[in-house]
Amino acid sequence: MADSLEKQIDAMLQNGESKQSIFTKFNNPDTRARLIFFLNNKSLISRRHKYMWINLFLGLLLLGMTLKRLLAIADAGHFDFYLLADFIVPTINFYILREIFLFHRTGYQFLIILTGLSLFYVQNRVMPDLLTNTGMIALAAFLYFKLFPRDELLKAPAK
Repeated sequence: MADSLEKQIDAMLQNGESKQSIFTKFNNPDTRARLIFFLNNKSLISRRHKYMWINLFLGLLLLGMTLKRLLAIADAGHFDFYLLADFIVPTINFYILREIFLFHRTGYQFLIILTGLSLFYVQNRVMPDLLTNTGMIALAAFLYFKLFPRDELLKAPAK
């Protein structure tokens, strides 16, 4: 049911319907929470087109950092128990990359938080990576605020 609801919402947003009209159409007590989450998690088509190139650049930065990490794992050449732990960061990065390319709100939130936390790791504070990481944080924050304005977020109606 959740997938079909999400697909229906996505199709209606693709057709240019407003989030409020979709909310009134599908609003019922059983699906209200999921409906609000899906509507708040997706950006409008007009905003996607407006910020598409910035979003693509952000995705390429993240992909570059992920591929750099994968090359470092392959270059280390050790095959032991810790090899699985080495793939945690690239796996999370690929998930965030998917969310960003789909213009999902949670992708930008995760990218801001996790890239900010990655700056505690000393290896991410060397000069080329420091600029890339702070640039990704700045671009993700910019896109988050531009694609999902606070005044347009839907809230659960008061009882």
